[in-house]
Amino acid sequence: MTQRRPRPRPYDRELESLRLLGGNGRQEPCPTGWYFARFSKHLRPGQVVPVTYMSRQYALFRTRGGAVGMIDSQCCHMGADLSRCGKVREERLVCGFHAWEFGADGVCRKIPGADRIPARAVQHSLPTTELAGVIWFWHGPSAPEPMTELGFAEDRRRHLCLTGEVLVCHADLLPIGEHVTDASHWPYTHSNGHPMVSVPLRDEGRHFSFRIQPAADADDLRIHRFRPRVVVSMTNPTTAVVTQQPGPEPDGKPHRMAFVAAVSPVRPGVTIATWALVVRKLGPDWPLWPVNRLWAAFLWRLVRRNHHADFDILRWMRPVAKDLWSVTDGPTVRAYRRFYRRNIAEGCTPVGTFSPIPQDPGAPPPVHPS
Repeated sequence: MTQRRPRPRPYDRELESLRLLGGNGRQEPCPTGWYFARFSKHLRPGQVVPVTYMSRQYALFRTRGGAVGMIDSQCCHMGADLSRCGKVREERLVCGFHAWEFGADGVCRKIPGADRIPARAVQHSLPTTELAGVIWFWHGPSAPEPMTELGFAEDRRRHLCLTGEVLVCHADLLPIGEHVTDASHWPYTHSNGHPMVSVPLRDEGRHFSFRIQPAADADDLRIHRFRPRVVVSMTNPTTAVVTQQPGPEPDGKPHRMAFVAAVSPVRPGVTIATWALVVRKLGPDWPLWPVNRLWAAFLWRLVRRNHHADFDILRWMRPVAKDLWSVTDGPTVRAYRRFYRRNIAEGCTPVGTFSPIPQDPGAPPPVHPS
């Protein structure tokens, strides 16, 4: 069972240093839905890594058979940290202190020398799934729901799933998540200063989608680095799937590329923002294997360059004490905040340690900052 511990990734080390610094307040309730846990390629079979989300520490591991488990890192026996002393044995995570064995569902399966297993020998666990090259975990009181907006990525014969980057942000979940819906920032960070507008498409229940397009000349391809229109579909309030729309109306053709943006709260004042890319192959891997990889690598570098325009902003942004809106701020951010709040389960109580969510500006008319 001896195995080498995985080398921490740069964002792991940064998060660990922030964890040691501690934090104040309580963790605000988060919306129900799927959250980013880790890129699939960053968790090999037999590996265990410590992760912290929503002010709670977990042991994230992959069994020898490839299944992923995400269970509370504090062993229910005597409190050993399973994410740091635990090791994978076949399909179970074994505590390094007394060798209790836990399945991916958190249930203790074996206690050395014991003829029975106590009913309370269960670790809190979270449902997980893998899609688009990402390990996702489910947060919320309801049963996990399918990520329909990313369903096309399951066809690995026609798509390549590319790992993006992880950015550690010194802010809470909402201001980081809502930046995707802020159409007014696009001219200054993602294009050449041409104004952009957002057009609502769907806003009900767990569904929220809109289109970002030029405010004036819709046929000017210079306005956006890729295409003049993009459609943003929120699979939940913290995960967006961005696709291209060449014309005013959908053409029904498969997407050539989908940009996946996700945010996950670590603790109050610390949130990770990440992205991945799903690229449709130009043809079957045989005989187009090299062409498909070169095409995907080209798109990955193009997206990375564009996305880095947001990095320094997101990394250090903080919510203001009282929102100040101008007429250039479109309705999409307000709509997103309503979408965010209606997906917080009723009766959800704060966990651990909080920074208050900025109040919805509501109906009052926008103001011009002087």
